[in-house]
Amino acid sequence: MPYAEMPANERERVAALYARQLLDTPPEERFDRVSRLAARSLEVPIAYVAFLDGERQWFKSVCGLSLSEIPRRTSLCSHTILSLEPILCPDTLEEPRFADNPNVTGPPGIRFYMGHPLTTPEGHNIGTFCVMDTQPHALTPEKERAFLDLAQWAQNELNLIDVITLQAALHKLNQDLEKRSHFIRSVLGRFLTDQVAEQLLEHPEGLNLGGESREVSILMSDLRGFTPMSERSTPAQVVDLLNRYLARMTPVIEKYGGTIDEFIGDAILVLFGAPLRCADHAKRAVACALDMQLAMEDFNRESVALGVPAMDMGIAVNTGEVVVGNIGSATRMKYGVVGSAVNMTARIQSFTLGRQVLISEQTLRELEGEARVDGHLRVKVKGVEDPVCIYDIGEIRGQYGLSLPLPGHLKRV
Repeated sequence: MPYAEMPANERERVAALYARQLLDTPPEERFDRVSRLAARSLEVPIAYVAFLDGERQWFKSVCGLSLSEIPRRTSLCSHTILSLEPILCPDTLEEPRFADNPNVTGPPGIRFYMGHPLTTPEGHNIGTFCVMDTQPHALTPEKERAFLDLAQWAQNELNLIDVITLQAALHKLNQDLEKRSHFIRSVLGRFLTDQVAEQLLEHPEGLNLGGESREVSILMSDLRGFTPMSERSTPAQVVDLLNRYLARMTPVIEKYGGTIDEFIGDAILVLFGAPLRCADHAKRAVACALDMQLAMEDFNRESVALGVPAMDMGIAVNTGEVVVGNIGSATRMKYGVVGSAVNMTARIQSFTLGRQVLISEQTLRELEGEARVDGHLRVKVKGVEDPVCIYDIGEIRGQYGLSLPLPGHLKRV
């Protein structure tokens, strides 16, 4: 008998079949339904959906045969997968390809065969939809049309498997991407504020070096007596204290939309109005400063319970024009702020006493009369020719409504 040739793309064809993991799988009603209807409507005893690898023809669905597979070399379908067109054979004894096939000359004695290739989207014929009979059949247009319709149904079921597989793969990919995105966001969130992290994820071009001029309010806090205390403590005790302190202050800062620019030992540098713009950045900064002072009360209670002395914190707030953006080199950069307003904040902070919030004149103007000024100082600041007026703030009214206990007034200098 003439054996069917191997398709030119046999290796790719078999790989496409294996990729779909169809062989040796349980029966599926989607294919069984097509086989049953084909046998009934075409009035044949045998109908099936089969897939062919390099060695065998395996029946995914079959009516009229008690077989699960047959050798590929004796399969009539080994000829069908060589073409995109169906094979319609009214009498196998009159077809040279089939006449001396053992499935024709011996059991089960196939005399009528119609086979249609089942094809992947890539064009690989991995299987067949077939009907057979032990008696020859006359082909009629109606029978051919019915067979082709049923073959298309079987093809659609195969395509649906691809769709379901693709959907499952996409679902897993989405889950993996979501996990990775969550991981990236959580890691970024440990080194950047949520605002900066979100901005970078949504606009990767924000990683480019450069900056822009913008008016912001800058907050700087510092623990009083930290240096002498650290000299009397072990490094582990110092780190524990700093971590507790920063863990207590960070949620307060985030509550008011502040961007933590950096931790400098026990000092914290915070921006309001960058990277996200906000018109009330000065009010947010002052409210945050007051709330941080209030949070120090809980921090000190916790410290005393742990056998650590209570500490005081001084905070300064200044408003001015700065350059904000990515500063550094192409391989190592950080979102930061540059400008004389930053230096002025540090100078003001150096005048603070414990439990005090000092602000600049520009910041006071931005508060629009909503602050309680408990005192003021005229001070000589390094790098500035004229004396600078700074203000001790004990309360902010309006939207934020926060206040500290009223202290004695600062002395005028």
